[in-house]
Amino acid sequence: MGIPLKVVLEREIEFRKERTIATIYEPESGGPVRPLITGREPHTTGRPVCIKSGFRAVPWESFRGELPFIELAEVTSPVRRIRAQPHQLDMKVTGPEPILTFFPDFELTVDGRLIEELARGTPFWLAALRWFADRPFDARTLIVEVKDDKDPRRNDPDYQHKLNLAEEVYRRLGWSFATVVKSRDLPKAEIAKGVHKVWLKALTAVTPLDVSRASDLIGRSGGCSSYGEVARALESDPLGKNKLAALHVRRVVRIDLSKGIRADSTVSLVNDGGAIL
Repeated sequence: MGIPLKVVLEREIEFRKERTIATIYEPESGGPVRPLITGREPHTTGRPVCIKSGFRAVPWESFRGELPFIELAEVTSPVRRIRAQPHQLDMKVTGPEPILTFFPDFELTVDGRLIEELARGTPFWLAALRWFADRPFDARTLIVEVKDDKDPRRNDPDYQHKLNLAEEVYRRLGWSFATVVKSRDLPKAEIAKGVHKVWLKALTAVTPLDVSRASDLIGRSGGCSSYGEVARALESDPLGKNKLAALHVRRVVRIDLSKGIRADSTVSLVNDGGAIL
């Protein structure tokens, strides 16, 4: 038995040609629509707490795909909000299966330029890491389905048809949809290590004084300073680096992670109105 759902968001869309009606159901709690009970699954699972989920636990069921994607979304600056298993999408269609049900992996609130990059075919990790703030945050909804390269459903025409139909539903709501594939869209080598390093220290406590110290140093440096300088301005090692990681995840500053983390990696202010404090 699953947790009963209350319809708190119901939007019906009729596709006149396909005679399709779609309804979105969200759980009353605001949490995942299919709660994950860790310990009862036949594979490794987890529920890390994320700042960008409002300090909620974000469940994952795939160590190879979903977990590294959660890390990437939590750490990269164009993402401001994360929800896992956000809703149930029922699509009523003609044919042998009159109702197609889809449970997306994630719903993100992102800056619109990330969606534009993805539409151009840019891998998710590259689009997210090379983003920088030069205008106010343009909040858009992005629905994400994460797939491992070995997932057999990637070659299943019926499943692909369901994804295509879901994408059309989201488009008509003004939302965007992306399928993230591990080998193409998740970082590797030193870049993955840098993302993971920031992820591990994301929950470090920071204060208004830390925000002021980082902002003052970067401002006096012409809008950009080095990783080592900003970390030292915050606190001595290792606490200074930990605080810098937390300020990055909270979208106060942006560490350039495109080559991993080094002492000379650049740090800039985000300052687009989307800080998480």
